Amino acid sequence: MHENTDHLEYIEVRKREQEENLLTDYQKLTRNQKRKLFWQISGIILLSGILITLILDFLENQTITWSRYTIVICTVLFLNTTMITFWYKKIALLFMGSFISTSALLLLLDIFQGSIGWGVKLGVPLLFAAYVVVFILISLIKAARQRGLNIIAYCLIASGLLSICTEGIISLQTINRFHIDWSIIVMGSVLPVALLLLFIHHRLKKITDLKRFFHI
Repeated sequence: MHENTDHLEYIEVRKREQEENLLTDYQKLTRNQKRKLFWQISGIILLSGILITLILDFLENQTITWSRYTIVICTVLFLNTTMITFWYKKIALLFMGSFISTSALLLLLDIFQGSIGWGVKLGVPLLFAAYVVVFILISLIKAARQRGLNIIAYCLIASGLLSICTEGIISLQTINRFHIDWSIIVMGSVLPVALLLLFIHHRLKKITDLKRFFHI
């Protein structure tokens, strides 16, 4: 009897070893290791892109001209990849750092064009509005105890708010006053649906709570 037990344990051990051997090295990595691997590969690719375009530009023009666009864009992408990799749990810090780096990209693109234009006057405000709305959306999703139809409702409301912000910011730059027209239609279309979804979610949650209370 003891020998049969040992034999079965040996078979189980061998089976687990074979299953582990079938897994690739990547599959054996933890989530944190996978994120760091992605960051390293992204860094190598972006750095290679910077070096290649810089060398080609210098050999062709004996100075840095068009490659500065590649250098700036790749640098900002690497910064954002780094922040996502190491600050993925620090949402506020991640959004702040990403907004600053992306805004700097728009500013530098304006400078490369020889003037401060749409990047600062229009791009940065639109970017700020998008970051604020998305940050609030993610905060609501993270704070939600039960996730279901309420997440869809939050996304719909966020899309309506972003539409209003977009039209308002554009109107400030074009007609020098805050004016909204089509964005009201967007919000008016998504808001009833969002409220209905929130109502359904709330009702389903109450039914679930009653079932738990009565041990159904």
